Amino acid sequence: MQKLVINFILLCLPFLSLAQHDFDELYQSNASFRDGVDSNMNTYDLFGNDSIFEITIKSNFKILNRKKDTSKYQKAVIEFAFNDSVDVQRKIGVRARGNFRRENCFYPPLKLDFPKKKVKLEMLKSFDKMKMVGNCKSGSTYDQYLLAEYYVYKMLNIMTDSSFRVRLLKVKYYDTGKKRGNVEFERFAFLIEPTKAMADRLASYIDGDSKFYYGQFPPSNRHMVSIFNYLIGNTDYSILARHNMKTMLPNNTSNFIIPLAIPYDFDYCGIVNPPYAIPADVLPIEDITQRLFRGPCEEFEVYQSTLLKFQAKKAMLYELIQSSSLLSSKSKNHMMGYLDSFYEILDDEKKVKEELTINCN
Repeated sequence: MQKLVINFILLCLPFLSLAQHDFDELYQSNASFRDGVDSNMNTYDLFGNDSIFEITIKSNFKILNRKKDTSKYQKAVIEFAFNDSVDVQRKIGVRARGNFRRENCFYPPLKLDFPKKKVKLEMLKSFDKMKMVGNCKSGSTYDQYLLAEYYVYKMLNIMTDSSFRVRLLKVKYYDTGKKRGNVEFERFAFLIEPTKAMADRLASYIDGDSKFYYGQFPPSNRHMVSIFNYLIGNTDYSILARHNMKTMLPNNTSNFIIPLAIPYDFDYCGIVNPPYAIPADVLPIEDITQRLFRGPCEEFEVYQSTLLKFQAKKAMLYELIQSSSLLSSKSKNHMMGYLDSFYEILDDEKKVKEELTINCN
């Protein structure tokens, strides 16, 4: 825990306070603290740890919830425990984000702003803003939807490194708009790896304007994205239109353009199955739990190497869900059953050929 928190301090470096001590003063005066920071500065990976990180966020959530349509950040403070005994805090900005969930959820997802211009360490500048996904509404049922989406990200991490990593949080929200300032609610949430940090990890950069066709994406990438979304029952994405999708290009001087599609936002799918998720009217399905393949139309044979990867990772995907101490029995049964139905299709060559060719794009 101490190593984790020391390094999160680095993320929140500017204007950091440690109890009654200024961070810089403590760094200069306390040799053990300084050594702990220095020894971990260049190796810390916030998203390489599966433990639950506990934080507190203080802000006027009454105003935040009322202004769901704004792109402006409002003042907030983030707090967490240092060495399980001392509180650390940092001034940040927060705003509501997302499209559907911002308009339809009582608690919209947030973007946390750690002002980039005040970050002194170059290695931290890719962490100036981070997306935080929280519960759509209060209650243990919505905790389970949130956790299910978190595990979908972890499933994709198992299948490919070309994916957003996530970090599970337990968040206490203090509404500073209330006179008493008591804890209003405590919920699970998760941070999504910043796009710039992911691009650096993949030796790539973000492309936001170029037009691509399916053939430019490597088969291993376009097939992985398409089949994974079929596995989880997600139709709310588009590789070419970049809907719930980021496109990365490699950091090289080659004349060949090889883009990578990186999907995100997985609440609107059958394996999560929240009550607000319904299929688009133009799709030939009536329920979000019905699978529909939305990948490119190609010969079945070209998909086989990717299908073999799903068979090879089958045990790991099941173990991820089975071993969770956070998912309820009901959630586990639903997610495991959804995996079962996917692998039943994969085990039937005739069926999988039909699924990959009838509704392809």
